[in-house]
Amino acid sequence: MHSDGVDPLQLSKLIAELERQISEMGVSLRYDTSFERLEDILPLDEKAELTPHFSTALNTYTEANAFWVGGFDADGSLVALNAVRMDDMGSGCMRDFIPRYWHRCYPGRAGEKAKPSAEQPEFWQRMSGRVAYFGEFALKRKGYQGKGLPKVFAPLMLLLAVQKFSADWYLTWVKPRDWAMRYPLAYGFTTTYEEGLLWDDPPASIDPDLVAAVNDRSQVRHVIGVLKRRHLTTSSS
Repeated sequence: MHSDGVDPLQLSKLIAELERQISEMGVSLRYDTSFERLEDILPLDEKAELTPHFSTALNTYTEANAFWVGGFDADGSLVALNAVRMDDMGSGCMRDFIPRYWHRCYPGRAGEKAKPSAEQPEFWQRMSGRVAYFGEFALKRKGYQGKGLPKVFAPLMLLLAVQKFSADWYLTWVKPRDWAMRYPLAYGFTTTYEEGLLWDDPPASIDPDLVAAVNDRSQVRHVIGVLKRRHLTTSSS
């Protein structure tokens, strides 16, 4: 068994099935660990550049701690994107990591840098160990709306992160309007926290009231079970 309590053979079968479904939509997938190469092939619709979470100006990633997957159309144009990195909290927790990390990422409204509050939601204190963070989610709108690509592509990214990192926690940020449309649940995240970050000086360039979407190991096992019943059972019937 996988260290997440996941059968690695079943996980591989499920990944292959989601990849097959994406291929049938006319999208080919590329797995890569070079974020310099990713910056070279942007933009993707409104996403002109990487966020500070993955920008090579602020981060140095290796194949051991981050990867991205792009979906490309028949002409070789980027039509879907998601990236994952793994942060190891060591003996600490996300409650200590979050304020220090976000302070250097974004400009503030009042000062040079945004300033997270010293008091953060309690759930961050429970989040320790290995944390896989998902960012840069983008999808080309024209020609791909209504095809169901996000509902296959986003869960595939979760499965690839489980396979590569076997993390203790899986985390992404969601804009409030996307949370209201239940996107986190559709994309494989089972728990959401409104106002996931509290600020003394809110960021000037992003929403200050982002929703945190989270899975722990047991929730990931549940998601994988749902995906198996939804996709493997259907494909074999």
